[in-house]
Amino acid sequence: MTKVSTITACYKMGKYMEGFLDNLSQQTHKDLEVVMDHNDPTIKEVELVEEHNEKYDNIFHIQVDGVDPLGISWNRCIENSSGDYLCIWNVDDLRTPDSIEMMAKALDENPDVDFVYGDFIIVPTFGYTEGEFVNNANREHLLKSGMILGPFFMFRKSILEKTKVFDEQLVSGNDYDLALRLAFNGKGMHIPHNSGYYLNEGLGLSTRPDSKQALERTVIELRYGLDVIEPRLIPATKEYDIERIHNGTFKFKAKCLII
Repeated sequence: MTKVSTITACYKMGKYMEGFLDNLSQQTHKDLEVVMDHNDPTIKEVELVEEHNEKYDNIFHIQVDGVDPLGISWNRCIENSSGDYLCIWNVDDLRTPDSIEMMAKALDENPDVDFVYGDFIIVPTFGYTEGEFVNNANREHLLKSGMILGPFFMFRKSILEKTKVFDEQLVSGNDYDLALRLAFNGKGMHIPHNSGYYLNEGLGLSTRPDSKQALERTVIELRYGLDVIEPRLIPATKEYDIERIHNGTFKFKAKCLII
């Protein structure tokens, strides 16, 4: 059984914490560690994590004074991870009990594959299991939504030698950016199985056309030569170093090996 480490950044997630920890305890893959980068944690949140660890001892809990950008938090998770496989797991998203086990098994059985990704259900409320089912084999839909691999994917830590880690310039597009680097630098495999429940509570500040998220999506589209959805935002991308990521200039292959 191959060890899996999750990349879990956390800030003001108190209302989701108990549900997340309960979901974690239901996972059938037992060689699992959650690397949680906990920004400005409340006493109650810390108590919940400590109570969980007393029973399961599978959370590497990093407590951060203040709030760091998401890319910094996720990179700190990677630096402190001990698993051979990595996956992002946000506290407000719930996984099916066999989600991590199935992905780890797929990587175990397919040594030529660098990353795997599953289907998912978009839900309007945390804890719901009914909503919009997304077949993650639909590449066009996912590209337009900014989720090329969806919210539930797993990759070999070794592929980071090619892709590098999260771009700390970005505030909200870090997972989309890394997913594209995985797609351009490695071989992926779709798992036709519901992997979890992605929370989308509606149109907020982060999803408006004039938001930071929209700007960073434009940065990413320019970086990888994708169609630019909001061309009017191109002048504002000058504040970013589009060709450079966290620890060096990124050069990607023009061949995307997703199967």
